[in-house]
Amino acid sequence: MVRVATQLVKHSHPGSLRLIPYTCLRHLRTYAENPAPWQSDPCVQMYGQLLAVRDAQQDAFLVAAETLRLQASLPPDLRASASRTKASVLFQKAAKLFESLTVSLEGPWPVSTFDETLQATTTACEAYAQALAESADPDLCRQVEPHCPEWPAAVLAVQRAHVEVLKLGAELRFRQIRWYSRQAELARVVSEAAHGRRSSDEASRAVDSLQLAGLAPTVQEQDLWQLAANACDQLVAECMPIELVDTSSPSEGADSSSLTVLQSRGQALQAITLKDLAISQALLHDLDAAVVSMLQALNIRVGDPAMLTKNAADQIKAAAQGMLKLCERELHQTAARGAAASNHAKDLASAISSFEAWCRAE
Repeated sequence: MVRVATQLVKHSHPGSLRLIPYTCLRHLRTYAENPAPWQSDPCVQMYGQLLAVRDAQQDAFLVAAETLRLQASLPPDLRASASRTKASVLFQKAAKLFESLTVSLEGPWPVSTFDETLQATTTACEAYAQALAESADPDLCRQVEPHCPEWPAAVLAVQRAHVEVLKLGAELRFRQIRWYSRQAELARVVSEAAHGRRSSDEASRAVDSLQLAGLAPTVQEQDLWQLAANACDQLVAECMPIELVDTSSPSEGADSSSLTVLQSRGQALQAITLKDLAISQALLHDLDAAVVSMLQALNIRVGDPAMLTKNAADQIKAAAQGMLKLCERELHQTAARGAAASNHAKDLASAISSFEAWCRAE
């Protein structure tokens, strides 16, 4: 059992959110300083036995690690180490599921396997946030480092792995967005053909493609764009850069800039998708919903403006201008509709002006 702390440091990868209260921290000796008093504890013994076989008995190890982590009577460095190793096992599980996941734009959406992979990735993200908060506690670090020089390296490893698992989750969201966007484009072809704006051959091919993807030919375009927009929202929220622990050597620390890039990509996709959602809603004469979606698209400010191409920005502006004209036509309807259209027109005109100013500035 003397080797437990060392093994944990060596096999740690990054982690996440809830911080175990270290209320007794100043009164507890660390495990790294003197492991002997804790080796007879049943939780420590079970954890030590399963640590060596964690790859073969992942579920049992995860239970043992979480049980040890929650024992407030045990040294905080041992609990933090268990938290890190638990996160690394969860990351391995998520990575394995990701490698086996296949998402084809031409095939049905893999509901069960995607949800399982996404849940595993989310669980690993949460575990890493938890492990990082616990391992990087300043008081704990000061107490442990004299007895375990590898501790700072373990914390850095947790940070790096936390970034990697967040990137894994982002890739899942990108796949989700691409699939729903592709099907929405096909549904638009079918809808346009029904109104004489597409040929019957184009409609027939689109129907065949939708059926191959497991969707009915009557699937509504705006429903698919809404699902894509929801995935964009989640992507942007999940790619928030994490707060990194300060290091003496920047080259050794984790780099969250890749998350910033992914978030900017997500924001650009978000604006484009909301524009398409707004168009589909307008075609169904749901002007109120269309204006809301268009305003959301116009109000997005991409972190890295280069991610939103000029062509995409021009498409958003053109769609917004078209929406503004629809509102102006509504002004001559009933008093209630005219008042609503007037408010929509003012909001759109203001948002278009702000969006154009932002585009020029960038």
